[in-house]
Formats: sequence, C-alpha cells, structure tokens
Amino acid sequence: MIAPSTYTVRQPGLAFGDLIRLTFLASPIAVLVLLLWHPHLDPRLQAPAFHFMIVTMATGLALVVGLLVLAVAGRLRDARAFALGLAFSAIAGFLFIHGLLTPGFVFKDASNWIGWAPLVGLMLGAVFLLFSTVRQRPGGESWVFARRKLILACLVAAWVAFFILAVTFPKFLYDHPTSLSGYLSHGEHQVLGQPGSSARDEYSRSAGAVTERPPWIAGVLVGITALLLLVTTLRYVRNYRLSRLPLHATIVAGLVLLMESLLSFFFASVWHVSWWEYHVLMLLGFVTIFYGLILDYRRDASLTRTISSLLLSGSVEALEQSYSEVLTALVLAVEAKDPYTKGHSEKVARLAVQLGEQLGLPPERLRVLYQAGLMHDIGKIGVPDWILNKPGRLTPSEFAVVRGHPARSEEMIGKIPSLRSTLPGIRWHHERLDGSGYPDGIKGDVIPLEARILAVADVFDAMTSGRSYRPAQAEGAAQVFLQHNVGTVFDAKCVEALTRLIEGPAASAQARVQHLTQPVPHQV
Repeated sequence: MIAPSTYTVRQPGLAFGDLIRLTFLASPIAVLVLLLWHPHLDPRLQAPAFHFMIVTMATGLALVVGLLVLAVAGRLRDARAFALGLAFSAIAGFLFIHGLLTPGFVFKDASNWIGWAPLVGLMLGAVFLLFSTVRQRPGGESWVFARRKLILACLVAAWVAFFILAVTFPKFLYDHPTSLSGYLSHGEHQVLGQPGSSARDEYSRSAGAVTERPPWIAGVLVGITALLLLVTTLRYVRNYRLSRLPLHATIVAGLVLLMESLLSFFFASVWHVSWWEYHVLMLLGFVTIFYGLILDYRRDASLTRTISSLLLSGSVEALEQSYSEVLTALVLAVEAKDPYTKGHSEKVARLAVQLGEQLGLPPERLRVLYQAGLMHDIGKIGVPDWILNKPGRLTPSEFAVVRGHPARSEEMIGKIPSLRSTLPGIRWHHERLDGSGYPDGIKGDVIPLEARILAVADVFDAMTSGRSYRPAQAEGAAQVFLQHNVGTVFDAKCVEALTRLIEGPAASAQARVQHLTQPVPHQV
C-alpha cells in the first residue's frame, strides 16, 4: 500500500522561472523611477528621425498582427477574433499618425495633437482587447460580425478625421489649455522649445499654469487605458496558468510592456531618455506578441489555430488547447479496446474541471485535474479485450484484473516527470470514503480531493453512457445514486458541486427504487 503522502499535488505558486520573468518585466518600472529620481541620468536626446523610425516599426508590427487576426476572423466568423484584430489595427493607425506628426521630420511645424495620438490609439485598442476576451450572448456575435464593414469604416474615418484635424489645426489644443492641452498637448512640441526643458516646464510657460502636474484629462485617459489592459492581462494570466501555452505567456508579457509604456509616456520629460523608454517598451510589446505568434505557428503550422488559441474561453477549452498529441494517442489507444468507452476519458476530464471550478480550485489544480481525468484509465490498456467487452457481470478473478488498472495507470504515467502531480488522482479515483475502494483501501479525507472529484465525474459519466453489460441511465437516476452514496462512497461537496452544475430534473420515484440498491458499476 502506498501512502497518500507519497505524492503532493503542487499548490498554486510561482516557479523560479516565473519569478525571473516577473523580475525582467518589472525592470522597466525600476529604470523609470531611477531616471526620474536622478535627473542627471536622464539627459535630453532629441532625434526626430529615430523617433519616426521606432514608431514606424511598432506601427508595422501592430498592423501585421491586426491584419492577420482580421483575416482569420473572417474565416471563423468570430466576433471576438474580429475585436482582437480591431485592437491591434486601431493602435497601429494612431501610432502611424503619431509618427507622421513627428516635429521637424515629416511636417515642418509641430502639431499639438501628436501626444494624444498614441494615447487615443492605446485606449481604443484596450477597449477592443477587453471585448475580445468576453464571450458574447447568443446572437451577439452574429450582430457584431454582420456590421464588421461598418465598424471598420468608422475606425478608418476616425484615423482620417484625427489626422486632418492635427494637420489643419495644429495649434488648436494649444489655444484651449483647460480642455485638451497641457502635458500631452505641448510635450512633443519640445523641438521648438528651449533645450533641456521638460514637458511640464513647456506647459507651464505656454499655458501660464503654476502647477507642474499633467492635466486631469490625460490622467483619466491613462488610468482607464491601464485598467482595461490590466483586466485583459489578468484574464490571459489565468489562461496561461491553465494551459501553459507559450503564446499566452508572450501575450501577457506584451500587454505588461504596453502598460509600462503608459507610465513612461505619462511621467517622462519629452526627448529625454525616460521618454524614449515608452517608445522602446511599446515596440518591445508588439515584438513580443508577434514573436509568440510566430512560435505558435511554427509549432502548429496553422494560422487559424494559432489565432483561435488567442481567444479566451472557459477553463475546459483552455485546457483542451494544451492537449498534447502524446496524451491523445494514449487515450485513443485505450478507448480503441472498448468502443463503449469512446470519449469517456475526455468527458470525465471536462466534467472534473467543471466540478473543480464549482469547488473554487485555482487554475494549477484544474490543470492537474484535467490531465488526471484524461489519463485515469490508461492502465486499462493492459486489460484483455474480452474482459473489457464482456456483456455479463465479471467473475471475481476478472474483476481483480480490472481493479488493477489504477495502479497500472500510475506506473505508466509515473515515468513522465512533468505529469507526476496527476498520480494521486489517477491511483485513487476508485477509492471510497468508507475504505472499501481500491487499490489501497484508504478512506475519508485521506483520499486526495482530486481523486474524490474524479470518482464522482467517472461514475456519473459511466452511468449515463451505454456499456456492453447495460444501457445508459438517465442523468436524474445517476444523481440519485450519487446522493444516496454520499458519505460512504462519494464526497458530499463533490456531489453537491455536480448537482449545482447540472441542475437537471429530479429523478423519478421509479429511478429511486431502481438505483438505491444498485452497486457501484464495476467497469468505470
């Protein structure tokens, strides 16, 4: 007998690699604070040509990502993919205007609109990004997608209108300091100001202000944009914790870099090193996202699947994206032995994750639960076909062979170090709270929670699916059976989670009589 303490399911936490990544992503903030705290480290570097070049590079990357996503959205007819493409396209358009308005490069005279272009683009992009992570109500996606041409036309019209106003009335914002001027309006106008002056100094001289703080409108817009990006980032973080897909990691890193660029954009002095940091961070953000798309495409060689994996769905869908080909082959090999169990492992895995969500498990444990559900019957590959497919009840010796599959599953999966955390659920998913289960006869809370969840999911799917020795049972009947065996066989919280999840019709009186005395199915 193996003690449950032999295995420890990894609790939520940060691995060393995650800490290294977080430290790297946090370093730009530390650099910005250092530059702002020590002005002598933050010299003025006025280079309009380089400004145009770096903004153009960021524009190009954002536009490529946006166009690729929009193309896939057209094939998928998916409103979330369309919103994702709009996000990158909107940012690209306003960044392009930002580059064109570079003082003394394309246009001789500076425009006070230049500082607002990237902020408006990022805010609009953040709105679309958040929209792309939200599942639409039935009919909502078709409504949005049916009007995609109109939405695109409005976006293009916004670009054109902004650019025309910026060129036609370059000093418009300058004349209205109480509305849309100040820090952003005059910051990038520095090419005409005195050497070494900051955005705040320029604003104070031109608008007659006595404060060095940026205008409240700019602060509100930056705050809203940062909040939208933060919510979107947290949603991708959760999906990464579930799926561990590299693409989701690069999206998280890219969004963090964009948020950090906002801080530099807002607080830095124009043409100084701290101000250049926001351009570099914005470029790195899009480079990171583009790099993630390239990596995922090389792995899968399908642009549609790559873009589809960006669309955040529920926990089960996120986990299915990380469903490796090796696990697929193993599961299919087992299910090929018994046509009645086709799809059983996947259904158990999906149901187990849904139960885990009902119980409030964190993403890391949901991932373990999903993998354990997929592989809980791998050991049946060693059970003879004539036993698995026997139409009648099994003899004691035959049942002993079947009872050995959890230990065999554990032995097979235990050879894969990255899947060791799944072993408790795999080995003990047939244990009972009263100690009458197998293979070790452990009982009560000694049985790991993952194993107790899998036991409920396994029995429920087995009872509601047809087998060689009996037809499929109604969901209500399966629920009655599980509830009747709470405390002796099944965990009460797990059964309650199933009841909340299904919310099916109550079992009939006939089903109650039929199943109250029925033993737990032997072939689950």
